[in-house]
Amino acid sequence: MLLFNLRFTWRMKLLTGRRGVTILYAYMLLGLGFLRTVTPDFGDLASQEQQLEGTFRFMHERLRTHAESVAFFGGGAREKAMIESRFKELLRHSTFLLKKKWLYGILDDFVTKQLPHNVTWGLSLLYAVEHKGDRAMISTQGELAHALRYLASVVSQSFFAFGDILELHKKFVELSGGVNRIFELEELLDAAQSGDGLTDRLSMPSERYLHSKDAISFIEADIITPSQKLLAWQLTCEIVQGKSLLVTGPNGSGKSSIFRVLRGLWPIANGGLAKPLQQFSEEKGYGCGIFYVPQRPYTCLGTLRDQIIYPLSREEATIRTLRLFGKDSVYEHADTSEVLDSRLRIILENVRLNYLLEREQGGWDSNQNWEDMLSLGEQQRLGMARLFFHSPEFGILDECTNATSVDVEEQLYRLATEMGITVVTSSQRPALIPFHSMELRLIDGEGNWELRTIKQ
Repeated sequence: MLLFNLRFTWRMKLLTGRRGVTILYAYMLLGLGFLRTVTPDFGDLASQEQQLEGTFRFMHERLRTHAESVAFFGGGAREKAMIESRFKELLRHSTFLLKKKWLYGILDDFVTKQLPHNVTWGLSLLYAVEHKGDRAMISTQGELAHALRYLASVVSQSFFAFGDILELHKKFVELSGGVNRIFELEELLDAAQSGDGLTDRLSMPSERYLHSKDAISFIEADIITPSQKLLAWQLTCEIVQGKSLLVTGPNGSGKSSIFRVLRGLWPIANGGLAKPLQQFSEEKGYGCGIFYVPQRPYTCLGTLRDQIIYPLSREEATIRTLRLFGKDSVYEHADTSEVLDSRLRIILENVRLNYLLEREQGGWDSNQNWEDMLSLGEQQRLGMARLFFHSPEFGILDECTNATSVDVEEQLYRLATEMGITVVTSSQRPALIPFHSMELRLIDGEGNWELRTIKQ
């Protein structure tokens, strides 16, 4: 390679003299050096794009894993907003990267392919002017034509070669961005090993779903799984305020399926269902009708505060809290931003999780991977904290306290009773019987259920 460069330089000096060699190398150094200087950091941009894409895919996978829990909480709008914000961020960065590549491509073509033709013609003209000899002789004309062709060809190809080197550098930088992401993944894996560190409601017949202001009623309802297994046949029961219901039965009997139908995740094959609407109310706020606490604990992405107010945003939760408690003597002189946190602190104390404020740095604004940070029992108590914050008329509890101790479970149900929340519970724990007025239990394998009154 060195010998080729020396021979090329010597040949150029013979053809164009020192001035031609100086012009050629000055253009290469200045022009291509300028191009290298203005080249964007494609490696860093590619790494950022992969990180944003990975976060976007992670949120989709997380939503897919916890889809049922999100649907029970009615958090579809919140999750959609979070995913759309990530998508817009990814789209904005990808658009910016494409613009950078487009502008760089134009500049690269101009410097390495278009402008070099002018330099080539200039050197050829310089050679033709300085060439000595009798130009009327055929031999001299042939020699001149041959030299010009050689000069134009070699100079153009040299510029193209330097352009290809810069293109390879750009591709290498882009590749290094992906390599950096893989290296970060390996570091995280090594640290981990070492110990560091809603179904479509349009398909449901509307006449089977009625609005009831203060009761939940199944009217000769047939409940069938998507695999066409009969779980309940002509189920008829009414749950009024103040009369909590305990749903019992062996595993796989259909207890959770009743709640899926109640939430609207599964359709009713026959019969009807009447229930309060789950919507915002000027008097009671979000979830004034029904609030669902599913069996599978769900911890959303966000701060400790977000775990309790989910699926509301901080602004929505603050407005709701001010509407409900802003006139109380405890809060009337408090700052607007402190009213919500004061209310949430009381709820954390009631579910015996107030130690999280001291344990996690940042207090309410602490942002952790809560699914890994909290035990199953702590996650279930956070689910009950959401119930107490939204304070609905009916709380649908699908074995959501089976990982807590009996005394904590009794306290949670006692608090729900004191707050006037009528609970519909799916559980097999005898300790919960005193907190319910009625029991719904499966009596055979043909989908027949029996509703009876619990004697206190």
